[in-house]
Amino acid sequence: MRQRMVVENLSERTIISYQNGPKQLIRYWNLPPEQIDSDQILTYLVHLKEEKKQSRNTMRIAVNGIRYLYKHFLGRPEICDEIPYPKAERYIPQVFTGAELRLLFNNVTNLKHRTLLKLIYSAGLRRGEACNIRLCDIDAKNMQIHVRGGKGKRDRYVMLANHLIEELREYIQKYQPKEYLFNGRHKGTQISASAIRWALCQALKREGITRKLNIHSLRHSFASHLLSMGVNLMVIRDLLGHYDIRTTMIYLHINYRMKSDVVNPLDKMFPVL
Repeated sequence: MRQRMVVENLSERTIISYQNGPKQLIRYWNLPPEQIDSDQILTYLVHLKEEKKQSRNTMRIAVNGIRYLYKHFLGRPEICDEIPYPKAERYIPQVFTGAELRLLFNNVTNLKHRTLLKLIYSAGLRRGEACNIRLCDIDAKNMQIHVRGGKGKRDRYVMLANHLIEELREYIQKYQPKEYLFNGRHKGTQISASAIRWALCQALKREGITRKLNIHSLRHSFASHLLSMGVNLMVIRDLLGHYDIRTTMIYLHINYRMKSDVVNPLDKMFPVL
C-alpha cells in the first residue's frame, strides 16, 4: 500500500495518514482486513465519532485510507460505495486581532521565536511549510519567499515583509542556520512542528490570551487582514496556495463577523437619541 502511494507521488504526511485508518480498523476488530465487512467498518466509524469524539477531518482521513485499501488491494471496490463520507462541517476559524498580534510580537523576547511567528503570519504559511523553509528560499531582492511542496505538492511564491528584513539578518547572524531557515535541535535539521506550536503557546500564555488560537490562526489572520485591506480574493487564494476559491471564501464570513461599522437596519429605523 505504501509503495503504491509513493509511486502516485502522495506526500509523506498523506501516506502516513492513509495507512493509519486501516491499521486502527484492523486493531479494533483484531481481524485481517479481508475478513472485515462493511457493517463492521460502519461500527468502527461510529466508534470514532461517538466514543473517540473525532472531528470530521480526522474521520475523513480514516475513511480515505480504508477506501484506498479495499479498492486497490483487496479487490472489493463495492465496499467503498457502502462506506459513507463524513459530511463537511461548516465553521468559521478564529483569528487574531491586529492589537493582539502587535502585543504578541512586541513581547516575544526570543529572537528565533519572534522571527518565526512573524514570518508565518506575514507570509500566510502552514506549519509544515514554515518547517521546510530553506535559506535559499528567501529572496530579499524580489521581496518574496519560495514555498516548496505545499499542500498538494504545489510550489508558490509568497510575500516577504519589509519589516522582517533586518530581523531576519539579525537572526541569521546570531543563529547561523546551515540549510533550513529555522534549525531544529541540531544545525542542519529543520525545526519540528511541535517546537513551533510550543513557541506560540508560550507567547499566548505570557499575554493571557485564552481564546482557542493556534499556528494556523496566524495564517487565517493573514488572509482575513488582507481581505479587510481590500486585497482581491483571487490574489489571497494564490498567496495561500488554495486549489479551490471556495476554500478562500471562508474569509468573507470572518470579515463580515468582525465588521463593527455595519449598522443594523432596525437601529437605523429607530436611532437611539
